[in-house]
Amino acid sequence: MKRKSWFCLLLCFILIFQFVACTNNSISTNKKQIAVIVKSQDSEFWQTVKKGVDAAATEYNVSVKFESPLNEEDYMTQIKMIDEATNKNVDAIVLSAIDYDRCAEAVTNAAQKGIKIVAIDSTVHSSAVNMFIGTDNFSAGRTAAEAAVDGFSSNEKISIGIINCNESTENGQRREEGFKDYVNNVENANVLQVVNVDSSVNSATIGAINLLKKYPNINVLVGFNEFMTLGIGNAISQLGLSDKVRAIGFDSNILSINMLETGEMDALIVQNPFSIGYLGIKHAVDIIEGNATEMTVYTQASLITKENMFYEENQKFLFRFQ
Repeated sequence: MKRKSWFCLLLCFILIFQFVACTNNSISTNKKQIAVIVKSQDSEFWQTVKKGVDAAATEYNVSVKFESPLNEEDYMTQIKMIDEATNKNVDAIVLSAIDYDRCAEAVTNAAQKGIKIVAIDSTVHSSAVNMFIGTDNFSAGRTAAEAAVDGFSSNEKISIGIINCNESTENGQRREEGFKDYVNNVENANVLQVVNVDSSVNSATIGAINLLKKYPNINVLVGFNEFMTLGIGNAISQLGLSDKVRAIGFDSNILSINMLETGEMDALIVQNPFSIGYLGIKHAVDIIEGNATEMTVYTQASLITKENMFYEENQKFLFRFQ
């Protein structure tokens, strides 16, 4: 009799275990699937975007795959990643497009299969995009221009050089447009040349050095992403021009903050990549569930200088990696 009771008890445990396992498996497979495809992962900016993505994925109980090409010029690999996500029939794609035009067809194809599209940081030339989340890049470019001409008197000639990323990347072009829109109304300011380089510190450094040698009269140098910023700082340091060239950059990491303290950089436009990643997932879930009400969500960008970098309200942006 005892043996029969133990057998019945064991059978109950087995049935309960199988039920729980099946239930958990059902919950897991019912999770919304979101593909997050960004430009690269080799910068502080994208690593912080991923932290925001991971935090939101946990909070909203969704399954996320975060991936990117090895560099910010490899649009072909990014297109393949979009196609793979489409073939897996994910619920949404959160994308920072490397190429505004070339990535458009893959995005449109995904949307035609019912996949929701959220653009973060840099959008794509497709009407299929449901929402954009990121910095107001045109406005940020104008802010950079204000910082660039700050401190010059009206009779001083302001000669500006720009180091920008690939011409097909939407956010860099919008920042440049905003910058020029402001500078064109400053009578004593002139953009001498724009140099487009690969999004790497080495390419940006070489581009900045060559530009400064070509135009020895440049007294303002501007870069529109993290790599451009570091390249400009390196060039100014190597040529010993920190007292002669005013430098404005975007984003922050340990090196660029040191450059701000030591004078190679004079101002940084610092974005909020954690919010960009977090809100990308949050609003993707809203769109999937039919609760989205906005088309554009702008995240905060702050102008940081040596004078205000230790203000309490700026530290959460500037020192987010600590």
